[in-house]
Amino acid sequence: MIFKRKSKIALLACLVFSCIVLAVSSAAGAGQPGSDADPLVTKSYVDQKFAQLSAQIGSGTGGGTADLSTIAQLQSDMGDLTKFIIDALTEIETLKGRVAALESGYIVVEAKAGQQIILAGGSEAILRSGSATAIMGANGGLVDVGDGVELKGGNNVPLQHLLISSRTDGRGLSIKSHSFLLVRGAYTVQ
Repeated sequence: MIFKRKSKIALLACLVFSCIVLAVSSAAGAGQPGSDADPLVTKSYVDQKFAQLSAQIGSGTGGGTADLSTIAQLQSDMGDLTKFIIDALTEIETLKGRVAALESGYIVVEAKAGQQIILAGGSEAILRSGSATAIMGANGGLVDVGDGVELKGGNNVPLQHLLISSRTDGRGLSIKSHSFLLVRGAYTVQ
C-alpha cells in the first residue's frame, strides 16, 4: 500500500515536472524578436532594421539622389498641376456667379435704344416694354416659350414672352427703343 502511495506521488511529481519543462521549452522557442510570436523588440533590433532600410534607400540609382531629368519632370508636372488647379478655381468662381444669378430670381434691366443684352446659357428674359429684335448666336436663336418657336436673328421679340438662351454663344436681344426687361441668370449689356 505504501508502495502504491509512493508511486502515485512519484507519478504526480513527474507529471508536474514534465509540464514545467514543456512550458519552459515552448517559451524559449517562442520566436525571433519582432516576429508574430514575440512582438516585443529591443532597441538593437530596431536599429538593425533601420540600418537595413537606410542601406536599401541609399543603394537606389544615383546613390540616393534624384537625377536632373527626374527633377525637371517633377517641376513640369507641378507646373501643369498648378495651372489645372488655377483653371478649376476660375471655373468654380464663374459657376458660383451663374448660380447666384439664377438663385436671385428676376431682376429689372433698363436698356436704351442701340444696346444689346447678351444672355448666357440657361438665362431667361422677358421684354416688359419697348421693342427689341432677337440676336442669333453661333448655334441658333432664342427659345420663345410663349409661342414655342425659335427666334432667329432680326425677328421681333414679343412683349411678355419668356425667352430662354440655351447656350452662351452670343444670343440675346438688340434693343430698338427704350425698354424694360426682366432677366434671370447671367447677361451682359453692350
